[in-house]
Amino acid sequence: MALKNKKNFSGINNGKNKYPLYIGGAGVLVVLILVVVLIINGFDFKSIMGNSVVETFYYCDDSTYTLELNKCIKSDTSAALILGDVNLDGVVSDADLILLNNYLAKTSELTDNQLIASDVNSDGIISVGDSENIRLYVNGHTTGSEYLAKIGTSYVCPKDYELKGNICVSDITVDAKSASYKRGDVNLDGNIDKQDVDLLSSYLNKQTNFSMIQMQVADYNSNGKIEINDLNDINEFINNNIDNNNSSLGDVNSDKVVNDIDVKVIKKYIEGKYDLNSDQIKNADINSDGIVDMFDVTELVNKVSSFYQNGDINLDGKVDIDDLAMLQNGLNGIVAVNDVQLKLCDINLDGKIDNEDAVTLRGKVGTNQKYKIGDVNMDGRILSDDVSIIENYILGKTTLTIDQMTLADYNKDSNINNTDANALAKAIASKYKLGDVDMDGSVTIVDVNLISKYVSKLIEFDTTQKILADVNKDGKINSKDIK
Repeated sequence: MALKNKKNFSGINNGKNKYPLYIGGAGVLVVLILVVVLIINGFDFKSIMGNSVVETFYYCDDSTYTLELNKCIKSDTSAALILGDVNLDGVVSDADLILLNNYLAKTSELTDNQLIASDVNSDGIISVGDSENIRLYVNGHTTGSEYLAKIGTSYVCPKDYELKGNICVSDITVDAKSASYKRGDVNLDGNIDKQDVDLLSSYLNKQTNFSMIQMQVADYNSNGKIEINDLNDINEFINNNIDNNNSSLGDVNSDKVVNDIDVKVIKKYIEGKYDLNSDQIKNADINSDGIVDMFDVTELVNKVSSFYQNGDINLDGKVDIDDLAMLQNGLNGIVAVNDVQLKLCDINLDGKIDNEDAVTLRGKVGTNQKYKIGDVNMDGRILSDDVSIIENYILGKTTLTIDQMTLADYNKDSNINNTDANALAKAIASKYKLGDVDMDGSVTIVDVNLISKYVSKLIEFDTTQKILADVNKDGKINSKDIK
């Protein structure tokens, strides 16, 4: 592009007079002398571009927490309560009615959770009305009112927990810890030296892993990546004792680091929940269009996610079974992921986050092949106990390790739900004769008595036993199956 007003380009025009912009040999000498004096007096030229120390760097010392601004947050889960299950044993029975009546008669006390489970009409008051609804349900009246239909099938949560699916979730927030580290101090020993260069070199050669803090200080040029340029800059610092720390577009919270926290800050600013100063707004305008909007969020997400390997969902610098567990729990609605993590969840790069990504990631990280699918408790046998474990997991009454989750996914669709429990129960039941509810290999009077007690609501059957008890295969367990 041609320059206009060439006469003004080479001089200063104050509107009245023009002065030629010229520095002679003497001027150059003066400038050089000034530079030397500043260097001798320890002037740090590169410090004008930013502080070389990662100041007020917040972190969570517990990996189960997620850092948001200066807070550590994690979702605590609790087993959901079954409406009407006053004694919290997993079923609604006469025992619950007796316990509630004793409470109403003021002869016994109930815990907070028991009170929540007792309020079957959801009016906030434990009364005779709740007792009457439970009595009707126990005596076989499961329909007829909106309250009866919910007893034994609906879930409620302990105080301060929110029901999500069949899981009760509550966010726990604690103050994050703060620390200051020099950029380039990769081993976090307070010095920037050859040991840091060697450690960073080892990381770049994939011979070691870094903690999140190490990743932040190893990104010497603050471009969101750990690369050979950082290694060269640290070497330059060691050789020349010159601090090098340039501010980076995207560092919205001014912590000298560009990461997923900056994405959250921009979103909160757009939503009107967070204020930014003029410099922060400038850093938040990622696409430099003069407006801070969701387009900037998208660009920053792309920038930050490029720092991690695809599949590194928990952002710890490696792809392993912990990431698979986080993806699986995210798909099941148990945990939430932020925008950067969500982008890293698209393992097969098809633009969707679904079960296929979990299947692909499982293939990458490997799983425990020692046990057969369905052996959820890993005892070497596939029994009704394994079905019960799956059902309790679905109800939020228990947790599973990542290997157990793999073994519980009986139909291999990367979802653990009633389909897996029922399929496994049918597979186990197929090994026995119909009617053999005690699963001892033969149908005897013992099995007849057990079915009779079940029909009379004196005992409960697990899912496998229910399949075996339906002798005439009419989908019901009643006196016709006993004959």
